[in-house]
Amino acid sequence: MMKRALVPLLLGSLLNSGCSGTDHPSPGQCDALPTAMKERIDPFVTESMRTGHIPGLSLVILQGGQPVCIKSYGLAHVEKNQPMTPKTLVSIGSTTKAMTALALMQQVEAGAVELDAPVTRYLPWFRTADGLQEQILVKHLLSHTSGLPNGMTWDGDHDDEALERLVRSLAEVKLHFPPGQQEAYSNDGLAVAGLIVQTVAGGPFEQHMADSVFEPLGMRRTFMGAVPEQEQDVVQGYTWTRGQLHTMAPPWSRAHVPAGSATHTTAEDVSRYFSALLARGEAPGGRVLSAQGIERMWQPAVMTSNGPSANGLGWVISEESGRKRVSHGGNTITSSSSFNLIPSEGVAVGVLSNLNTPVTEQVGTGVVALLSGKEPTKPVSNDRAPSTFVPDTTVWRNYVGTYDTAIGPLTVFVEAGHLWLTIEAARPPVRGELEAYGDNDFVERDEFGLLEGMSVKFKPSPDGGMLLLLNDQPIGGRMP
Repeated sequence: MMKRALVPLLLGSLLNSGCSGTDHPSPGQCDALPTAMKERIDPFVTESMRTGHIPGLSLVILQGGQPVCIKSYGLAHVEKNQPMTPKTLVSIGSTTKAMTALALMQQVEAGAVELDAPVTRYLPWFRTADGLQEQILVKHLLSHTSGLPNGMTWDGDHDDEALERLVRSLAEVKLHFPPGQQEAYSNDGLAVAGLIVQTVAGGPFEQHMADSVFEPLGMRRTFMGAVPEQEQDVVQGYTWTRGQLHTMAPPWSRAHVPAGSATHTTAEDVSRYFSALLARGEAPGGRVLSAQGIERMWQPAVMTSNGPSANGLGWVISEESGRKRVSHGGNTITSSSSFNLIPSEGVAVGVLSNLNTPVTEQVGTGVVALLSGKEPTKPVSNDRAPSTFVPDTTVWRNYVGTYDTAIGPLTVFVEAGHLWLTIEAARPPVRGELEAYGDNDFVERDEFGLLEGMSVKFKPSPDGGMLLLLNDQPIGGRMP
């Protein structure tokens, strides 16, 4: 099981003092950016890092399809005073999903896979508990419309059979909805997509990604799975819990490598990746996908019951000042990333950090806003001082139960005079305390920082049930 070591308070406080890690010399260059823009971006990034307690961060900016800024801020390893650099390896999490989608699209263009074919054409043994497996099409896996559960394996097996074993275990689960009708984020869906790539291409998924995606893109310091021992420039991952910074060895699972459990890359390699995407598939090592294939990834994948899906194939589709934006965020327990592209303008912004925090994504969208001539939304800290409220614990019985939410089942229960929440979709499940600031005002605290600092409240629903609110937004209702 994962272990953590408390960083001395002095080191943690560096992020909030005049000796902040963000004041460390910043390797990398942004010389191609106008001075006025650099003078807006730098303070926005460093202030965001202070707000979000981020030790180290790398920023990548492309304009006109060309890199204009690859710059790093702060520390890759606080305890060693090791600076973050554009060559520092960071575990990026779910931004990997678009890379997996690219690999699957290569198989589509090779004629080995059809997006509209059922998964069972390529995995004949594939089953779900409700017998709906024949309705799951390949495109549903990449667009989070399969109905498969989210699934989060933080610390799992690393053997060659781990991926197939996970996919076979889905025979025990029921779909959340009929395939293609709704959208719900699913790591398990990407695991199935990765197994299809592995099956039709032959050989381990990770090796196929190295040979067919990373090598032609020139991403020679991008690795799936364990980082090679000879690599020294690797971030120390951190969590921020109960007002302190903690080190943690990054857990990972071979079963969820296609979904992003263990992809390490650098700011320099992210720049190469963006360049090829904006060039519609052209890369130094040859074309990795046709222009039509790239554009297909950036279109709504299916027509759901609520209209066109907000997901393409491995990407989220939205608008920025009237222009199409394709994006994805990613996080592991100890790091995070954010990728934003505006293809029509040849603009891309990537952010890598060694802390699992939503501020990483907020930095990415903020820099996009600055490049568009807008004021960015400044990240807001979730920090609250330790509670002195004395709760009426008899009220808590109204909240206990299991809630069906967008991040999987969440179970609320009372134990030893405290209210707790368990993230059931995590493998193994992650438990956090709900610190009471009022009878219906809680803050989640967990050692992994998954929901750390987020507000949790409960609200009766019109049908007589109970809703769970995360940061004041309903995310699901209590199950009967």
